[in-house]
Amino acid sequence: MIGIIGPEDSIRLVQEVAAGEGRAEEVSVRTYTDPEQAPELARELDDLCQVLLFTGRIPYTFAASAGGLRAEIDYIRHAGIDLYRTLSRMLLAGAGRLPRVSVDTIEADTVRETYHDIELTPPTDILPIADASGLLLPGLAEVTAYHRERYESGAVEACLTCLGAVHRELRERGVPVWRVEHTRASVRDALRRAWLAAEVRQSRATQIAVMMIEVAESGTRPQDPYQAERQRLRLREALLEHAERMRGRLNTIDDRTLLITTTRGTVESAIARHRAGHASLLTLRGVDGEHTVGFGAGTTIAAAEANARQALALGRGNGDTHVVFPDGEIYSTRGSAVKQRLRETAPGVLRVSEQLRLGPLSTRRLLEALHQMDPNQVTARGLADAYGVEARSARRLLKALRAAGFAEEVGVHVSTGAGRPQTVYRVALQRLVGAIGADA
Repeated sequence: MIGIIGPEDSIRLVQEVAAGEGRAEEVSVRTYTDPEQAPELARELDDLCQVLLFTGRIPYTFAASAGGLRAEIDYIRHAGIDLYRTLSRMLLAGAGRLPRVSVDTIEADTVRETYHDIELTPPTDILPIADASGLLLPGLAEVTAYHRERYESGAVEACLTCLGAVHRELRERGVPVWRVEHTRASVRDALRRAWLAAEVRQSRATQIAVMMIEVAESGTRPQDPYQAERQRLRLREALLEHAERMRGRLNTIDDRTLLITTTRGTVESAIARHRAGHASLLTLRGVDGEHTVGFGAGTTIAAAEANARQALALGRGNGDTHVVFPDGEIYSTRGSAVKQRLRETAPGVLRVSEQLRLGPLSTRRLLEALHQMDPNQVTARGLADAYGVEARSARRLLKALRAAGFAEEVGVHVSTGAGRPQTVYRVALQRLVGAIGADA
């Protein structure tokens, strides 16, 4: 199931296209009158749908900024074919002449390419809606003001907008405006991508996952055999109850290690509950004595067990529960501003790692440490504490950030006690996050 979120006219078009594909029952829709309602509507559909598809970039960005969604999210992009149709209408209305226009929402490269294809000079007044990191820049009022200022100053003769609210506002104020609407072809392509993504997520949810429980050894003091047997039976009973709640199966590996086999979807639901602050199946209840828990997911039992053992190793150090996924991503009950990984393949991370001359996992650790600090007042001593290295290593990291253009020196901090003066850096954290990518 995919969820569709947008204004009434766009929703109607999506439903017509879905019906034409014979898959109308596979979409669930929510309409808004204001894009700022998008995050709330997305939360309504989040438990029902594997993918949420927004009819525009602005509502998508609002929802992405709000966060907290389990479903995959995307939006129906305005393709060149959408712009071609609008330009064709303008040419017919203008007897073959296109006016100078200002444009919003559509990617600048798409606008320029479309104009070049019909051998016309592309407009220079193109307003971006989001920056490289996906953060929303202008609101609807700012977009409207942008077009009005260009028109009233004489820079343009008409305005092109993809936003229904902006289109209505400009028309009411007497500004010549055309709305770029999605064609059926662009909607159909977006729906097919969303259905494919939903099928992939559904398949992934049925992957094998295991919960591995390692019970600490009893002390050196001999234990009464009857007491030891009672303790073993209590442990098994508690784990059987937990396996039932996970709809899984309990197995014994050895005297100290037990395993509950379940599905990745069950584990991901437990993670979602933990993130929301609710009681979760990530935590065992009714188990006496010290124990460590680790979760692993994989395409085979062996792969899932191997990942669970890695999760156990991570948990022995700090007592937290970890989940290790097939791609190396780690979820920890401790929480982190940056996703942890055992392996790193994201192009943005690899690119920034090369710039900083660090390993990919070290780059992730550095980003996590910077999230714990005020990026406008970073010192080597502070970074050393957050990152867990010596001060001299932290100084090398800061110099690498500066050389790559992600930091600048802004002053010197002199301590009242002993110790050398500390150079203070301002780190462009948002730019660094944007360079690494959305998964940072």
